[in-house]
Amino acid sequence: MDKRPDSVRRFCGNCKYHDVYQYPDLIFCEFHFVRNEKAVFPTLGCCEFWEPHYQQCFCVEDAFEKRRRTD
Repeated sequence: MDKRPDSVRRFCGNCKYHDVYQYPDLIFCEFHFVRNEKAVFPTLGCCEFWEPHYQQCFCVEDAFEKRRRTD
């Protein structure tokens, strides 16, 4: 398992192309939308086009918290 903090690990929810879709489980990917591809992804997923999002966002943290509460 990757031991980097969640803010550094690659997730759709911390990519610069993400936007909220169904918080915190799903995100809307602007990059895939512009390419006319499937644009809704799991917050904790990741694709080859990932780029870091430098602005504070709680998508990943809240998705992990929701997963922890349901497990």
